Amino acid sequence: MPPSLYFLFLLLLSPIGAETGYPAFDVFTSSAQLGLGGAGFLNPSSISSKLNPASTVKDKVFTTSIIRYPASITSQSAGLSLPWKNGTGSASIRHISYGTFRGYNDDAQPTKTYKSGDTWLQGSYSRQLVNIPLQFGMNTQLYSSSLEDYRIRVLEFSAGGIVYFEQAKGTLGLSIHQIGKEFSSNAVGILSPKTVLSGSKKLAHLPLTLFIDALPSWLISDTELFLGGIFQVNNVMQIRWGTSTRKGDHNIQQGLLQSILGASGFGVGYATGPTLIHYSTFIYGTGAVIQGLEIGIRL
Repeated sequence: MPPSLYFLFLLLLSPIGAETGYPAFDVFTSSAQLGLGGAGFLNPSSISSKLNPASTVKDKVFTTSIIRYPASITSQSAGLSLPWKNGTGSASIRHISYGTFRGYNDDAQPTKTYKSGDTWLQGSYSRQLVNIPLQFGMNTQLYSSSLEDYRIRVLEFSAGGIVYFEQAKGTLGLSIHQIGKEFSSNAVGILSPKTVLSGSKKLAHLPLTLFIDALPSWLISDTELFLGGIFQVNNVMQIRWGTSTRKGDHNIQQGLLQSILGASGFGVGYATGPTLIHYSTFIYGTGAVIQGLEIGIRL
């Protein structure tokens, strides 16, 4: 099958199973993206799990991030991006620790303790076509999950493209995620291709860049939309915000403030020399809060 037809086939097929059996594929791993509330697939990053593979940091930058979830769950990430072969390459490692647990046998007697966690090893490459405002990228990652004696391994691929509109100061992107295969007898999830349609726009009269992302579904009511923005306060400070249609799912009607802030992210960034620091938070409708810190250094 020609590559173009294969790509189209995956695009048409992906809305059928947009929900994955691996919830860890949808977690935040970058504090900078956390502040966008799930939006920002076109916002360059070397460590974000929510990214169009064509959108990579074009400079030589080392980035590390830590995110604290409720119940002492912790996400740690580190990545490096650098120019490579007329394009940009990046590599990262991401890990989520769910904690340490005590095991029990069939007689309810305590046994040894064990740890549970997920780890990703990722490599990506993107390149802009010569004389054409189109950038493409590919991403490969090995996912490993462990829970006591259970092990799951998944090899996953993603591909994406971005079209630039210089006069309009905007971009449009299309990416396909979760193309791969499980390599474990313990694998019980369903890995289904997922399509993301993205756009970004730098406003002419405000120092604000808007991001909008859509996860389409055959049922319009199941389509998810994400909206976020980066407000450049001055040369050293920026403010991030974002929300999504998940706000309705998160709304448990326990209070007006929780209903308004639910499923929303907020963040602030500060640049000092070659270092960029991000602090972000994400608020669930239940009132639970995620907090994250990210540091990027230009090398």
